[in-house]
Amino acid sequence: MGNETEDFIISELKVASKETIKTIIDIWEEVINWHSEFDDDFTLDKDGRTNFSFMISKAVHDSSQIVYIARRNNEIIGFLFGYVKKHSGFFKKRIIAHISDIAVIKPLRRAGVGSALMARFENEFAKNNNANELSLYVHSLNKEGVDFYDKLGYVVKLFSMRKKILD
Repeated sequence: MGNETEDFIISELKVASKETIKTIIDIWEEVINWHSEFDDDFTLDKDGRTNFSFMISKAVHDSSQIVYIARRNNEIIGFLFGYVKKHSGFFKKRIIAHISDIAVIKPLRRAGVGSALMARFENEFAKNNNANELSLYVHSLNKEGVDFYDKLGYVVKLFSMRKKILD
């Protein structure tokens, strides 16, 4: 079952072939490299591709995780990786559906692919897991990302602050 839009289809990744994983990693790496241009903390580790590949491969077999892919003409043009986390203990119990990674190939950014991936995650995965809210992280210097999430109704809830002590 896929969501059909003008010229792409969103579907859940259920079988992670090496070719599919490689394509997802290539799209992810391009976005990570772009982030590293304004924050060198995003410079990939030598095992970065392997570790992300393992994480995506594992996600297709874990019901608390999901990978959605966007295809156009049978070519993967974007993906979203997310999971459910349950918070309780000190605060009101709630279930949060977290978007860990979302990326779309550069020529198709601002074409509705990211919005369709986000909508599918919210309307299918998050609701099927009884999530009370959605969460994600976006770099403060990623103005396009901040604007995109703002347009989708996300608001800043917490600030993450860091201080370098060693290089």
